[in-house]
Amino acid sequence: MDNEVNLLDLLIILAKQKTKIIVSGIIIAVTVFAGISFFPKYYKSQVVFLPRGNSSSMLTPFLGGVSMSDFIGENPFSKRQYIEILNSRHIVEATIEEFDLIKYYEQHKNKINPLDKTIKLLKKDIKIDIEEEGGLGITDVLSISLSVSNKNPQTAADIANFMIKKLEERSREIYSQSFAGAINFLDKQVEESIVKSRNANTELENFQKANNIYSLQTQIDLSLSTYAANLAEISVAEKQIEILQLTQSSSSSSIITLKNRISYMKKQNKKIETDGYGSIYPGLSSVIDLSDQYTQLTLNSRMYEQLKTLLLQQKLNTQIKMERDYSTIYVIDYARPAQYKYKPKRVKYCIIVLALWYAYLIPSIIIKDIFEKLPENDPTIQKITEFKKTLSFGKKR
Repeated sequence: MDNEVNLLDLLIILAKQKTKIIVSGIIIAVTVFAGISFFPKYYKSQVVFLPRGNSSSMLTPFLGGVSMSDFIGENPFSKRQYIEILNSRHIVEATIEEFDLIKYYEQHKNKINPLDKTIKLLKKDIKIDIEEEGGLGITDVLSISLSVSNKNPQTAADIANFMIKKLEERSREIYSQSFAGAINFLDKQVEESIVKSRNANTELENFQKANNIYSLQTQIDLSLSTYAANLAEISVAEKQIEILQLTQSSSSSSIITLKNRISYMKKQNKKIETDGYGSIYPGLSSVIDLSDQYTQLTLNSRMYEQLKTLLLQQKLNTQIKMERDYSTIYVIDYARPAQYKYKPKRVKYCIIVLALWYAYLIPSIIIKDIFEKLPENDPTIQKITEFKKTLSFGKKR
């Protein structure tokens, strides 16, 4: 029971060495605090922005299914894809070139892949955080923050703002590239429609010249009215001849004149029935065929002309969307130079070193005091003595 050590004994042992414990702790803390002051200081700047994602509007039901993207432009990216663009090699390399970070990270002396080494070091100084909505399952992204640390506070802010600027530029480039194929396709379609429209117009003009067709419906109406008028006049002339034959001979001038008139009108109607009369009256026997051909050729001409107009309008709309100053993000806070260093944290390092120091010092004080109180013939003391002799013999050898 005499060899047992309780908590009170431990406290008494530490109390006897309180001066050593306190003074050594102060010396260690001051040394660490002063030593860390010579370490490089790092400053952190942050940009916070809102990504513009695809979203529907409450007005959509009242717009007949037309979304707000038809008015303000459709965003082709999801909110999380902005993070991938921000982490892309394109933006990172542009940042390294802009701020000569190969020299900053002391990789200019590295002859093997200095750029790749610099990219890894830069990404360690970059942190991207996401603020999400609360709730279960997949949540929406509310905001994205980009933090950059650097030895120079102004450089840290400039790098953060530059990367956001490159994010906007790169997003616009990708957005424009999505329309490049559409414009090339529309150009080909417009060229084809122009050729087809020209050919259709030429075919219609040749058909009109060959068949003396200018305004088919009007010409048909003229042919029918002339044909009917001739029939009526023939009928009247024949009645007049019958009446005249009652009082005159068949060789009288009046009867001969009426017969000549009837013959002339019958010839005219014959032509109207077959080939047409002159360059105005189309033949009634071929009116149906002419009408079908004329209608089809007219439809083809107008269709290709309308198609050309629609394609040109579509191309113009696509060019407007592509050339639009399309801001993909809303920046809430631009980065500013930090007033206080981000690291190293002197207090943090002091606490860590003191914890390690006391983890060594306090057990050593307690163990030393306990062994000093043990008698020389104690088995534990004898084992320690033998162990020390063994170590000393090994050193001599």
